[in-house]
Formats: sequence, structure tokens, C-alpha cells
Amino acid sequence: MSAADTAISPQSGTRGSAEGGPARAPQLKIIHRIVQHRGRRYSLKLGADIWEILERSAQRRGKRLNRLIGEIAEACPPGANLSATLRSYCVDELKLQVHDLEQKLREMSMSTQGISAASVADACPAPCFLLNAQSLVLKTNAAAQKWLSIDEASLRDKPIDRYMQIKVPIPLPQILEQYANGRSNVFPARVICLRPGRLIMAKGSICPAVVRAEGDLLYFLMIDASA
Repeated sequence: MSAADTAISPQSGTRGSAEGGPARAPQLKIIHRIVQHRGRRYSLKLGADIWEILERSAQRRGKRLNRLIGEIAEACPPGANLSATLRSYCVDELKLQVHDLEQKLREMSMSTQGISAASVADACPAPCFLLNAQSLVLKTNAAAQKWLSIDEASLRDKPIDRYMQIKVPIPLPQILEQYANGRSNVFPARVICLRPGRLIMAKGSICPAVVRAEGDLLYFLMIDASA
């Protein structure tokens, strides 16, 4: 099967004048390639930037470019324009890269001296929540998501008291103030969590994670789910 897609030629911009009229629009470089995969031949005219994104995507996935394009083509519904589908794929690929970069920056903001608090939370075998000074959820490990039956995306940046009550020996603001002043005490906590059809009570611990300044700190809430 041959999938020949005709690329739209970029329109010429209005020619600039000596009096400072509008400049000519930049020309989009179109590259024509013949790609073959599993006996099928695809004639494609795509912008150089689209080819670059496709090549990088194939490298990240450990595939040859022709295989990636072939797999995308095979997933297309009958009659779909392959060139348009590839452009849409590249947009999604860039969104994914932006998301990954944001996640890396997010984890860097949760670290001090190169040690990521998010990584510590992930390594914890018990349900673990990473919270900021406003008690917003920044990170939950797999055990915490299973314990609450809520995925991390739904929990992220939400106040922890939306999901549970935390009882501690002294008010939580005083605990965070101690952490901001350099204390590293571990405080016992009782956690009360209302789930559909039942009330869950568990023991927990609060301990500091990252302290940069007063009002700019992270702390862990760890749950003893076995109790």
C-alpha cells in the first residue's frame, strides 16, 4: 500500500519595501522522503522540524524511523492523512517532553544537596506523603495511592486534610516551625480517613524532608498501614 501525502506549500509573505514595509514570511523547509516498512511504501513531505522530532522519538524508543512511521500509519483509520497524523503525533510528543521536564524540575525543587525527597518517598515501603509548608500534597508513593485508592494526579497539589484528619501531640504549625528552626524530631500522629462505607484509623509519623527557610520546607507523613 502506498500512502502519498501532499504537503501544503508555505505561502509567500508580502515583500518588504525600502520604506520599512512588512517583511517576507520565513520559508518553511519541506523535506520529501520515501519510507518503507513491512512492504509498504510511504511518500511523505514534512517540515524539517517534524522529521527531527520523529527521529528523536524513534531514538528514545529504540526503533528505526521507518518502523515508527509504519506503526503510526498502521494505527491510522482508513482514509486518514498520514502527514497530518504525524504532525499531530509530534505535537503530542512535545507535550510529553514538556511534562517530563516539568516533572524533573519539580523533583529538583524537592531536593537538597542532590538528594530528592520524592525519591525517598518512592523508596518508602509504607504509605508516604510528601507535603509542603501549606500541607499540600506534592508526592505520594505507590503504597499511599493504594492505601487511599486515589491516584497521584488526583492528590497532587491538594490539601491533605481534604482526605484525612491528622492528630498530632502539638499543633502542626508549631511542628513546622520547629523544622524551620533546625529541629529534626519525628512526631507520632493518628490519622483518621473516611473511605466509602468505612472509617479507617491508623498510626503515622511526621518528619522533616527538605528545609530551606521558614515557610519553604517539605515534610513527610508516613502511615503504618499494618496497625
